[in-house]
Amino acid sequence: MHASPDAHNAYVATINEKLGGKVKPLIRFIKAWKCYRDVPISSFYLELRVAKYAYSESSIIYDFDVKRVLCQLRDCKLADMQDPMGVSGYIPACKTQAFYEDAISKLDTAATRAEKAREAADKGNIADAFEMWRLLYNYQFPTYYY
Repeated sequence: MHASPDAHNAYVATINEKLGGKVKPLIRFIKAWKCYRDVPISSFYLELRVAKYAYSESSIIYDFDVKRVLCQLRDCKLADMQDPMGVSGYIPACKTQAFYEDAISKLDTAATRAEKAREAADKGNIADAFEMWRLLYNYQFPTYYY
């Protein structure tokens, strides 16, 4: 695959700047899930998918947007992504079919947990919301203290 790190970094940086520096942390939240749950999705793919998602947003609120990104990834079934810079052609999410199947399974679980976390928060049940975030991030998310 051809790549242009400078062009891709500039693409992400432009969107990050437009949204007050909140896109790169959003990317880190998604990559943290990938890391803590050993999800075999390309980091490059995730970075560009999150940037593409954020491009059309007017603001970033992490708990809402982590859920929305995970649901969007699930709903598109990790479809190959056209390189927004036109350098790499289509970018696959995973290297192999086995990795893809593992990633889809973990993504489905993650999206469901993020949805439950937001539902709990919407109902004012912050302890349950924190527990869902903790499950999502394999207990690497802070514990809620009353």
